[in-house]
Amino acid sequence: MDKTALVQKLIESRKLSTNEECIAFDEAILSLQDCILPSDIEMLCGAFLDDTQDDEVMFGLVHLIESLEGSECLRMIANCSPNMSEARDWAKILNIRILNNPKYTEMYIDVIRNMNVDDKEKIIALFDNIKKDDPKRFADKIDYMKKMIAND
Repeated sequence: MDKTALVQKLIESRKLSTNEECIAFDEAILSLQDCILPSDIEMLCGAFLDDTQDDEVMFGLVHLIESLEGSECLRMIANCSPNMSEARDWAKILNIRILNNPKYTEMYIDVIRNMNVDDKEKIIALFDNIKKDDPKRFADKIDYMKKMIAND
């Protein structure tokens, strides 16, 4: 099965409301592990759904994306996450996981600095939502990132 068909399988089963959907989702994740590229992240992000019935299974998609490394991967996440209208919570999770990794946080700052103004504003708005949700945990990190992004 090609990547597009596998991602379609993710999308069709992403509700994860039955055992069959969970199995189909897991099988698609396993099949994608050896063939995905950073350029596939946009397609993969389309498979997230906040209204899923099994967050644990959906986390397999987070781990799949995290298996990719480098600034191109971070650039794709920065571009995709503000537009994940059916998966705002998952967009936050992807970004929180970056914020919790100092190495990737610094790389992410560089990626965001190089974005166009509109895309920068979208990702900063997402950061502000994360900060609002849990200011104790993220205020300092997000304030630091915003300061560093503004210093370009």
